[in-house]
Amino acid sequence: MKMLCIVAVVLSLALPALAATDDLPFAPGEKLIYSVSYGDTKAGICVMKVVKRVTYEGHTCLKLVMELRSSTAFSDFFYVKDDIESLFDVSVLGTRRYEKHLVEGDYATDEILYYDQENHTITREGDVREGIIAGGCDALAAFYHVRTQDIKVGGELSFPYADATRNEVVKVKVIKKETVTVPAGTFECFLVQPMLEEETGIFRQQGQVFIWVSADEFKIPVKITGLTWFGEVRCELEEFIQG
Repeated sequence: MKMLCIVAVVLSLALPALAATDDLPFAPGEKLIYSVSYGDTKAGICVMKVVKRVTYEGHTCLKLVMELRSSTAFSDFFYVKDDIESLFDVSVLGTRRYEKHLVEGDYATDEILYYDQENHTITREGDVREGIIAGGCDALAAFYHVRTQDIKVGGELSFPYADATRNEVVKVKVIKKETVTVPAGTFECFLVQPMLEEETGIFRQQGQVFIWVSADEFKIPVKITGLTWFGEVRCELEEFIQG
């Protein structure tokens, strides 16, 4: 899994449905901007947006977008251009449609997945995968799913993750609270540790991943550290625009 899985999927929890978008801690117009660094080198920028509210096949959804770009200097070493879009059903807090276009070094892929939450299936290029976990989220939707949850120190969380190849409940440990300073400011945060399997691509996990999530009503990941195949990568929140 790529950058998004470190930034996002590791945080999502199972939850009873919410009634409307007004009940959620994010809204159309929200934008999160992260710097991505490798050592002392700025590797790129990641932008995550809640674009608008849409109706998709009769379901009220939020259109979520993520854009990841490598910096000019880092592109000479490893070029990254990732674009991901998810339609996030606000009633079931799961995915309805997921589209990605990824370029990471020599690796490139395009994919569209259609989620049937009622019949627990995912369709990809006409192939139907059955038995999908209830409320299944793609990696981007998972990021927003978690922000509807209560996080408590000492707890062990879990979330439903499903795509074309994976269908599982992933556990996340909530370790402690601590204060973290990033370019966007100083935040009181929960430190959480996802229990991830080794992945492929630039942000492949070679060891532990740690994420600092703001201990407020927004529950924004403000800092992420993890290992890739070429060393440690750090993501830090640069700007938060509330919707």
